[in-house]
Amino acid sequence: MGLHVLPSIDLYWSSDPLFRVNEVAEIMTCKRVKKILENLHLNDNSQIPSKSNPDYDKLYKVRPLLEMLNTACKNEARTSTSQSIDEAMIRFKGISSLKQYMPAKPIKRGFKVWVRADSSTGYVYEFQIYTGKNDDSTPEFGLGSNVVKSLSKSLIEEEVTVHLAFDNFFASYPLMQYLY
Repeated sequence: MGLHVLPSIDLYWSSDPLFRVNEVAEIMTCKRVKKILENLHLNDNSQIPSKSNPDYDKLYKVRPLLEMLNTACKNEARTSTSQSIDEAMIRFKGISSLKQYMPAKPIKRGFKVWVRADSSTGYVYEFQIYTGKNDDSTPEFGLGSNVVKSLSKSLIEEEVTVHLAFDNFFASYPLMQYLY
C-alpha cells in the first residue's frame, strides 16, 4: 500500500481491475485491515500528559516506535571513526504542527530530523524529530549546540573516540569546550 498508493483504502479490494491490487486483496480482507488500523496503538492514550504539563510530548503516540528504531540503529551499527551531525527532511504534504518549511532545501516541506550518521556510508546511528522550540534548552548553547550535545551523548557516555563533523549552524565556542 505504501508503494501503490490509491485515493481510498477500499479501492485495494475493488472489483474494478484498474484499482484492485491482488497482492493486497489476497492477503487480508478489507474489513480486517480496517479493524487493525482502528485498534493499532503504540502508546496508551489515557496516559497522554496535557499540553500545559512540562512532560508533554508532541510525538507521544509514536514515541515507543521512534525509540525502538533508534535502539535498533544503535545496536546494529558498527561505530566508525568519522561521523556527522546534520538535519534531514522527510517529505510530508499533509497537515501537521510539526511540518517545517525550508526554502533552501531540495525537500522544502516536511518533518525536520536531526541525524547522527556515518560520514562515508550515511548509516544513521541516531535521530531526533524536531518538534519545535523548547523552553528547556540552555541559552548558553542554543538549538544547534543542544542538538549536537544530545546526539553525541551516547558517544561520550561510552567513551567512544570519533571525529564528529557538523556545520556552522551547530557550532559554538561553549560546545567545542564541552566536546573537548
